[in-house]
Formats: sequence, C-alpha cells, structure tokens
Amino acid sequence: MALQASGAISLDDMHVEVGGTSGTTCSLNDADIRALISVGDSGQQSIQQYYGVSSETNLPTGGSQVNGQVQLQQITASSYISSGETLRVPSNMWVWSDSTSVAALIIDIPCTVINDGKIIGKGGNGGSGYSTASTAGGPAISVTASGVTITNSFGAYIAGGGGGGGSYSDYSNPSDAQAGGGGGAGGGNGGTGRVNSGYWQAGVGGSLNASGTDGGNGSGGDGGGSGGASGGHYGGGGGGGRILPGVGGNSGNLGGGGNGSNAAPSTGTAVFSIAGGGGGWGAAGATGGGRYAGGAGGAAISGTSRTLNNSGTIYGST
Repeated sequence: MALQASGAISLDDMHVEVGGTSGTTCSLNDADIRALISVGDSGQQSIQQYYGVSSETNLPTGGSQVNGQVQLQQITASSYISSGETLRVPSNMWVWSDSTSVAALIIDIPCTVINDGKIIGKGGNGGSGYSTASTAGGPAISVTASGVTITNSFGAYIAGGGGGGGSYSDYSNPSDAQAGGGGGAGGGNGGTGRVNSGYWQAGVGGSLNASGTDGGNGSGGDGGGSGGASGGHYGGGGGGGRILPGVGGNSGNLGGGGNGSNAAPSTGTAVFSIAGGGGGWGAAGATGGGRYAGGAGGAAISGTSRTLNNSGTIYGST
C-alpha cells in the first residue's frame, strides 16, 4: 500500500511500508527507507518527500493483450523488482504460460508477491490413439529462492494446468479404433483419434478467457475438454479452455468430460470404451479406455519453501 498523500506521516509509517514491524526501531537513514525515494546515504531528506510513495511495484498493464485480456507471459520476479521488494499482479491481469515445462511466474529472489489477478499454468495435451501418451499440466508459480511470501487476494486465482486425458483404443484391433483424450484446463490440446485409415482432428486449447475448440467427437471445454467417443465414433478429443473457474466439455455420448474445477474429470458410464477427459485446473486427466492414464495436474505453486497467505482461489498443489 502506498503512503498517504497528505496529512500526518510518521517514520513508523515508512518503516511498515518497507516491510518492517510497527513500533520497532528504525531511522530516516535506513537504506530501505531511503530507497523509497531513491536517496543515497548522503542525500538530504524531508518527510514531505515520502507522500504517496510505495515500496510495491505493479506489473505493467499497458502492454499487449490476448483476446482482450491484459497479460504477461512467462515472467520472472527479478525482471521487475530487486531482492526484498514487493511485486503486485493487478486485478485485471493474467500472468500465463504456454509451456508445461515453464511456470507462468518464476520467483527467483527473496520478495513478496501479491496476486490480485490470475496466474495460470499450461494444460497438458490429451493422448492420441494408442501411440502418444497424455502429458501433465504445468505449474502456475515456481519458487526458486528462499525468503518468499505469496499473498493470493480475495477474488484472485492461482491455477495449475490440468493434465491431458488418456486415449482409448479397441482391445481387439487397436490399429483401427482409437479415440483421443481431452486437453487439460489451461489450453491443453486434445488428442487425435482414428477410424480404420481415417484420422479425426483434435481440438485446440483456448486462448486467454476462451474455451477450447471441439475435436472430431470430443467437445472443447472452458476448463478441461472432453475425450473422444466410442461406439463406432472414434473421435479426437476436445481442447481445454482458459476460463476461470470454467466448466468441462460436455460429456454426453462424447466420452469423458473434463471438470472445470480442481476435481478429477468424469469418465462417463462406459469406462472401457471412451477416451478420458482433460483435467480441470490443477487436476489430473481421466484414464482412457480403462488403461491409458491421464496426465498429472500441474501445481499451483512449486519449488522451494515459502509463506502462503490465501484469501482467493487456488487450483492445484501448493
């Protein structure tokens, strides 16, 4: 929070602003207090210079947008603040990843991160037929430094990507009958399916705040997409969306439906003849055909030990 812009201001106010404990010893010449107004140890100071200043740095919102959403992709804390400072994610911002191996936000220095917006990992891809395995969802935040505090504010989200759904293949003739798994929440792609020599196209994961597209028979979801169907219709899986909190692709007769929350997706009623739905945010994808496993859900926060204060919504492990 910024210091007051007018009226009474005290040295204790400044000390609290830079992370100190109210009522403890401090001075106007402390390095962290001087840093609020970028004054060196020989610079002259007055109380009035501190009106309205803040130790926090807000992520910039004037850059590019995706689907009308203010966004930053795959960032590190040290690109915006120095050790010991505070970084805030504004309420109208998405911080996201488009790689399951790279977190949306990497916290690589001792600092405090306050999230008022949405920080999301990448969804895993659904399995394709019997030949390609599903993949796990990616993390939203990776912590690589000690001395880190994360505060997730009321109304904010930290969500790991959902795991891709497992594929299905006909036990008696796996080369002829295949169905693709659904994509995980966070933009995971569905897997391709096959009937005889013809292939069913897989659904593509959605962009920010958008649903995934439909596959050959699996529907795209706001969260995890549904798997491809069986019963003579061996389709491609639906793509996972990037909508929070989101809902899964419609299961119906289309195979397993991906759940839109941090719960496991449904596998439908004919467990041995459908592909698995993609996992909801931070959740594993469903097993396809009773044997081809879905990918694991991505962590909300992974890495070294940190302090977490949560008043918002978190999908995935912390």
